[in-house]
Amino acid sequence: MGQARIEGRSATLAMGLGALLVTMALIAYSEAGFHAAVSGLRLFFDVVLPSLLPFFLLSELLLALGVVHFLGEWLEPIMRPVFNVPGVGSFVFSMGLAAGYPMDAVLTAKLRRQNLCTRAEGERLLAFTNSADPCLGL
Repeated sequence: MGQARIEGRSATLAMGLGALLVTMALIAYSEAGFHAAVSGLRLFFDVVLPSLLPFFLLSELLLALGVVHFLGEWLEPIMRPVFNVPGVGSFVFSMGLAAGYPMDAVLTAKLRRQNLCTRAEGERLLAFTNSADPCLGL
């Protein structure tokens, strides 16, 4: 048996034992686990979903209608010399200002999958949109 195989098995065994201990703790303290799960779901539905869902829907709609490509053509002369990213990066920048971190990462990944920016341009785009967060001053 090779050293890597033994390490892999011991890691699997440790993960399995950890999962077993967590399961036993949830069974032993089921009321606390239930209240924690309800609290987590309430937080998700009261805070996370209402704050991010409109931005996800709006961005998908604008991408599907071609508005992003249209505006990207107009803003290419500004975005390319200033930030060295394509004009569609302006959409990611604006959505990052409005919605914060998760939105700009999702949109940059979409632009990358659609071959609207190169890998280097995507990394550069994330570098200056990642700090654009509406809650930065709080």
